[in-house]
Amino acid sequence: MQIINSLIEQSFEYTEEKENLAVRRDEIGDLMEIIAYCQDDVVKEPLEYREDLWEMCVEEGITFTDWLYGGGTGSDDDRRRMLEALSKKALIKSDRDWPVHETSNLKNINVTLGEFRSGASTVEEYVQDRRNILSSIKNVTDYEAFMQSCFINSRFAKGILSEMKHISNFSDNTKEITKALGVLNDYAVKLYQQYSAQLEEAMRILSARLQRECAPDPKHSKDLIFTFTYSENIEGDTTAKTKDIECSPHLKLLHPGSNLRIYFYWCDDVIEGGKKVLVGRIGRHPY
Repeated sequence: MQIINSLIEQSFEYTEEKENLAVRRDEIGDLMEIIAYCQDDVVKEPLEYREDLWEMCVEEGITFTDWLYGGGTGSDDDRRRMLEALSKKALIKSDRDWPVHETSNLKNINVTLGEFRSGASTVEEYVQDRRNILSSIKNVTDYEAFMQSCFINSRFAKGILSEMKHISNFSDNTKEITKALGVLNDYAVKLYQQYSAQLEEAMRILSARLQRECAPDPKHSKDLIFTFTYSENIEGDTTAKTKDIECSPHLKLLHPGSNLRIYFYWCDDVIEGGKKVLVGRIGRHPY
């Protein structure tokens, strides 16, 4: 799956309600968050735009280029953030015809500065657009390849695809799997930090958010050991490491008697500094 992140230049244009970029500081911050997401090591996608952006008037008589270099109203911090984003090449020139025509392997996500028609203006909206695309992928191999970039606060076990290939009616369950992975990605680490001494409560909250049962599986702990990779920096050299983690808590998807589950562990201090939920298995119960 290839994503074209298209910046809608017209969303920068001033209006009576948004007469200059000084009154759009929060929107600039939201755009920077989207750019940061696109720059994440798991995603690594540019945000494309046309040359029109440079000459777009962001306030009366002031083009975007003028503003970047000190013209008009606005803070030096806002200009610095925007210039920093440009210097990192999160935005790249594109002569692509607009809008992009989607195919099964090419999807377009519109990104805007502030609310604008048919575009994502916050990182939450942007991520949801990615997850909607993920939910539409019916081939399990393609799904696994793209899911990494939709859940950047998650780390998936080595070989997780091998079990996913055994999911019955996979194409009918992509929305269910995506929703569950989204809840884990967005809440698991925070819940662990808050309830590390009371994990039953953390599981209860996950269950309530997803409206699916979350429970431990101690009887099968020996079958729930999964290998995760991580990087370790020793005296400036980065070394690839692996660690085995027991992923006993699981979400029972669809209904309590379903054989579709997600086994996970809240986080591990060694792997990604304890900042990511660890997903060990998506698929069947290990009978």
